[in-house]
Amino acid sequence: MAGGFRVLTVSQLCRYVKALLEERQELGDILVKGEITNLSYRQSSGHLYFSLRDDGGLVRCVMFSRYVQKLPDIPEEGDFVLVRGAASLYERDGAFQVVTYDIQPLGEGQGKQSLDALKKRLLSEGLFAPEHKRPMPRFPHTVGVITSREGAALRDIAKAFRLRGYAGRLILYPCSVQGEGAAASILRALRRLEEEGLCQAVIIARGGGSAEDLSAFDDEALAYGVYNCPVPVVSAVGHEIDVSILDLVADARAATPTAAAGLLSPDREALRQRVLGSQTSLRARALDQVRRRKLRLLEETRLLSARSPRQRLEKNRQRLGFLVRLLVDAERRRIGETRGRTLQLLRQLELLNPAAVMRKGYAIPMVEGRVLTTVKGLSPGQKLVTLVADGEIVSTVESWKGNV
Repeated sequence: MAGGFRVLTVSQLCRYVKALLEERQELGDILVKGEITNLSYRQSSGHLYFSLRDDGGLVRCVMFSRYVQKLPDIPEEGDFVLVRGAASLYERDGAFQVVTYDIQPLGEGQGKQSLDALKKRLLSEGLFAPEHKRPMPRFPHTVGVITSREGAALRDIAKAFRLRGYAGRLILYPCSVQGEGAAASILRALRRLEEEGLCQAVIIARGGGSAEDLSAFDDEALAYGVYNCPVPVVSAVGHEIDVSILDLVADARAATPTAAAGLLSPDREALRQRVLGSQTSLRARALDQVRRRKLRLLEETRLLSARSPRQRLEKNRQRLGFLVRLLVDAERRRIGETRGRTLQLLRQLELLNPAAVMRKGYAIPMVEGRVLTTVKGLSPGQKLVTLVADGEIVSTVESWKGNV
């Protein structure tokens, strides 16, 4: 006891309030209608967690697997439903909740209908058009970060850029990312970034949360602000299931703030490997070009050499020498043949030479300047000249004898 009051532990207080709620019969079986938000279906356990909201409030609900199995369909985010259950308290968090036994669909909630209508209108105006999406700069030297100064998203982004060896500058434009006025705060930060004109890209980030927590990123004014931003915008709201309007209008969407850093900063080691690969490829291409140019130069040199006057002169000189050799050989053969025929004729002429016959002992008698071939017509006393090999004999005819 302290000052007349009983001091309770947190656990005791939670158990006491829970007991009070469960003792009230009118709260043991209630019907509550509202729009489903923050829906989470745990397939591993089979439990269903969600919240019900209307214009004036929000209450947490849990539906255990034995009741979930009886549902014909799992409800969706934004459904307007009628829930039957019992009011209770979750002791660990001290959170008021409705333990749900049944869910009956009543249609789409007003919030989902309004959000779908806004998405449809922005789509028709071209805010989600792929052709409007701008590519991320490859090496931005300054990147703006729009997020909470105290949130984990800022730490994750800074760490990711640092690990990837980013050599540029990060500029924080702090804002509120949750609660009333968050969308206007984000838009003011974006306007400051545009006015300063220092950044080549901007990341709008939050480290996740429930659908209710992320409602600021479904704001219409923020959508137009991102669409008209002069630099590329990356949406890095850390949620995978729900797609916000910011995700649809931004130039790129990253699943997490860490992933956003990967879109705007090349990994240093990957870049180094790429440079090394490019160097190797460039070197191979250069060597191939040198080889091709060398072969081409050799071929052109050969063609030029074949067409050069010196080469033609050398070929003509060689051809002339060949022809001269052919002519000399032919002349030699002709001279040899002529010499052979001459010798043959000389031998034949030698055989017909009277002197050669006289050297063998024959003589040629001549009478009055003519060769005496018969004894007819000789007269005694005629002068007879007899030719022998080494001279002539002069005699007088005294008598003769014929063969007749």
